[in-house]
Amino acid sequence: MAAVDSTVVYLAIPAMERFFEAGISYLSLVVVAYLIASTAMMIPIGGVATKYGRRRVYLLGFLLYTLSSLLIALSPSIIVVIVLRAVQGVGAGIIGTQGIPILLSAFPPEERGKAVGINSTSWAVGTLVGPVLGGVLVAYDWRYVFLINVPIGSFAMILGLSRIPKDSGKRDASVGYLNVAGFIAFLIPLVAGISFYNLPLILTGLAIFPIFILLEKKSNLVPHNLLRNNRFYPIMVASTLQALAFFGLLYALSLYLQYDLGFSPVDAALILIAYPLASIVSTPFGGYLLDRTGRGGTIMLLGLALQGISILLISMLLQEPTAVLTSLLLSVAGVGGSIYWASSTTLAVDSAGPAFRSMASSALFTVRNIMLIVGIAAFPVFVASTNAGSPDSILLLANTNLIILRATSYYLFMVASLSLLAIPFVVLYIVRGRIRKEVDKERRTDHWT
Repeated sequence: MAAVDSTVVYLAIPAMERFFEAGISYLSLVVVAYLIASTAMMIPIGGVATKYGRRRVYLLGFLLYTLSSLLIALSPSIIVVIVLRAVQGVGAGIIGTQGIPILLSAFPPEERGKAVGINSTSWAVGTLVGPVLGGVLVAYDWRYVFLINVPIGSFAMILGLSRIPKDSGKRDASVGYLNVAGFIAFLIPLVAGISFYNLPLILTGLAIFPIFILLEKKSNLVPHNLLRNNRFYPIMVASTLQALAFFGLLYALSLYLQYDLGFSPVDAALILIAYPLASIVSTPFGGYLLDRTGRGGTIMLLGLALQGISILLISMLLQEPTAVLTSLLLSVAGVGGSIYWASSTTLAVDSAGPAFRSMASSALFTVRNIMLIVGIAAFPVFVASTNAGSPDSILLLANTNLIILRATSYYLFMVASLSLLAIPFVVLYIVRGRIRKEVDKERRTDHWT
C-alpha cells in the first residue's frame, strides 16, 4: 500500500498542480510532509511498540494510513492535502519500522535474509503496480490515487487482526517524546526553507538543531551502545547515502517525462515500470544470495555500483533519451538498489541483536528518510536555478511552462554520486568484519591453549 502510494503521488503531481493552481514547492511538500512525519515516527515508535505491543501499534499505523488517504481525496486545498499527508506519514512510519522486527521474530537466523527479501517484494510489487495503476487513475482524477488505499488498508487490518500474534508489551518501556518534538522543530523549517528557497527558514532550522542534540543527550532516541556497534553504523551511513538514489530517481524522472517530454501519466508509467519490475525479481534474490553465501558486504558493494553507475548514465543521456535505453538503465538501477536494500537491511537490523532489533530498524529507516527528505525538498532549488525568472514565481505559482531537463540531469548526477560515495563505508564494514573474525579466532585459540 505504501509503495503504490509513493509512486502514484509522483505521477499525480502535475495533475494536482493544475487542480489546486499551486507551485512546485507546495507540490514538493506533498511528498516531503509525508516523509518528515514518517521519519519522525520511526525512532520513538520502537519504544511505543515495546511499551504497548507491536501488533497493536502496527495495526494503528494501518488505521491512520487508511483514514488519511480517504480524507486527502476529499481535501479542498493544497494546504489541507499537505497536513493530511503528514498524518498519512505517521501511519507509514509505524508500518515501515515494525514489519521487519515482527518478521525476524518469526523466523530462524538461517531464513531471515530470505524472509526480509520476500517481504521486500511487497514494496517491489507496489512500485510495479503503482505507476501503471496511477497513470490510469490520474487520467480520470488525481483523487483516485488516494482512494485506492481505502480497500487495501481495510483488508490489511483484517489480515493483521487474524494473523499477527498478540503481545502484551512492557509498560515500563521509555519513549522519547521530547526528542521527537525537537526533531520535528528543526527539520520542518529546514526542509521548508530548502524547498521554498528561503534563507531565514533554513537558518531557523539550523539554530534549533543544537536544542535537538541536547535533548538527544538527555534522553537518547537511539541507544548509544547501538551507535557504538562498529558493524551497524557503517551500514547506516551507507544506507543514508544510497536511499536518495533508490527513491529520488522515480520522482525526478516522472516530472521530467511529463513536463518536458509531454508524456501522459500512462506513457510515463510504462517507462518507469522497468525500475520496480527489476526490483521485484532482484529483491528476494538478494536475500537468497545473503543466506547462501554469507557475503553481505560483497553483495552490498555490487548493488551500490550497479545503482550509481546506471543513474549516472541516465543523467548524461537525458538530452537525447530513448525509451529502450532509459528502461534498460532503470532496470539495472533497480537490480542494484534492491539487492543492496535486502542485504543491508537484514545485516543492520540483525547486527544489533534481538534486544535492539526494533530500535535498529527504526534508526536505519530514519537516517535513510532524512537524506530522502532533504533531497526531495532540494529538487525545486535545482528547478529554480536552471529556469529564467524569479525563484518566487517559479516555486510558488503554477507554471506548466517549466523546463526541467537541466534540473533533472544535475539532480540525478547528485544522487548517483552519493550512491557511489557509500561504497567506502561498505568496505569499512567488510574490513571490520574480518578483524572481528580474527579476534574471535585468537580468543578461541587462547582459550584452548
